[in-house]
Amino acid sequence: MKPYIQVRTQPSTLEHWKQILAGNNLPSYAAFAYVTDSGVAQLRTQLKSELGKSRDCRWLFSFDYGHTQPTALEMLKKLGKNTIRIHDGQYVVQSKFFKPRTSFHLKTALTLQDTGYPCQQIVGSGNLSANGLQYGIEAGCFIDYSQVDRAHGTTLINTLEDMWGKATPLEDVLSDYTSKYSENSKLKLFDGGEDINPDASTLFWIEVGYVTQNRQGRPGNQFDLPKGSHVHLGLKKARNPKRNDVLGDLNIKTPVGEVVVRPMRVGPNDMEKLTLPIPERFGYHAYDGKILTFAVDGDVVELEAYEPEDFLWIYGRSISSVSEMRSGRKYGTIS
Repeated sequence: MKPYIQVRTQPSTLEHWKQILAGNNLPSYAAFAYVTDSGVAQLRTQLKSELGKSRDCRWLFSFDYGHTQPTALEMLKKLGKNTIRIHDGQYVVQSKFFKPRTSFHLKTALTLQDTGYPCQQIVGSGNLSANGLQYGIEAGCFIDYSQVDRAHGTTLINTLEDMWGKATPLEDVLSDYTSKYSENSKLKLFDGGEDINPDASTLFWIEVGYVTQNRQGRPGNQFDLPKGSHVHLGLKKARNPKRNDVLGDLNIKTPVGEVVVRPMRVGPNDMEKLTLPIPERFGYHAYDGKILTFAVDGDVVELEAYEPEDFLWIYGRSISSVSEMRSGRKYGTIS
């Protein structure tokens, strides 16, 4: 047993997970309370070869309180040879605000021998999100079952297999969950199209969704914004811009204090396109699934990237407008 603390100077939970998958094609079983877009982005960029298309992977999550993002489940299905189940899924998806009758709070991943007995395992405090796997301060433990009393290993796997057997197949509940997840969103939707009213506001915010994979196996940094966004980001309003027109340069202040200049232009789909600062270099880690806030201060725009629950905790009561793009991504202003 090897305990660890996930901090910048030590191996992350993701790196320990990579260790138990390296050099083998053993079946994998992972159970996390929730999964987010940013977490799947980490798997997609950091563990793609280890998870592979041939390894049998089982994933057990919960819908408790609506923390799991439906889009993350959709993308995880495409990552490899995956089977996904939801703890008490039939009950939770029908309950008000996805309230569980028993909270599911596991954060663990393990490989299994051909006999089904555990081989190696990580257990930690972080969920399947970018912060939980790599960037937040978390505690964890690496376990090698060749060094553990067999009775303990047998009890553990029997418990996990019992949970798996009772869990609901994802395909039985995903449609209902996706629909109710949108309905139960804490962001009240206002009537609005893809053109933003350029009235002044303190902050502009936008859901990122999945970012274009433009960096060859590393987290992407290009995404689309709705028409009119450049006004909220401090640029002069463009009159009848055409495709590929440059709308202006943004002086983006990053969490590390450095200012990065990035051009904003009209994309080939008539939306506005922005190439963000390199995430792992400037303290954003990954943009997938995050909510970005842009605060204009003179000729500088301060950019922050939040997990959805963190954004709502900080700004939920200050949101002054919400609109929705055809893709389903939301955006608006904070006053």
